[in-house]
Amino acid sequence: MSFEEKLIAAHSELELKGVWSSNFNPPIVRLLRKAGLRVRPPYYQDFFTNLLFTSFLFSLGYGLISWFLTGQYVNKTSQQSVIEAIAGGLIFGVIISVFYLIRRKQLKLTDWNTLS
Repeated sequence: MSFEEKLIAAHSELELKGVWSSNFNPPIVRLLRKAGLRVRPPYYQDFFTNLLFTSFLFSLGYGLISWFLTGQYVNKTSQQSVIEAIAGGLIFGVIISVFYLIRRKQLKLTDWNTLS
């Protein structure tokens, strides 16, 4: 079964279970797919993939916003800003990854490799 067929099957299963489309097909994932990457829905990714993906994106976004809005004006070094952004990203990543893990088990979703 091709990636696109599995993606359609995963989306239909998630819709059938009552998951909002914005939860199983977030905008960043849609952008990555349009760029040619084969990204599974977050509910079908493993814990560490979700952790790395969400931590990286949150750290990058939070770090840049924090630096431009307040960091450069309160005598904060760039090293402090980076550490703060990474810590925030890891906390956010763990929370979101645990959410997807729990919801995957609650919804009793089919494994990605056995989708048909």
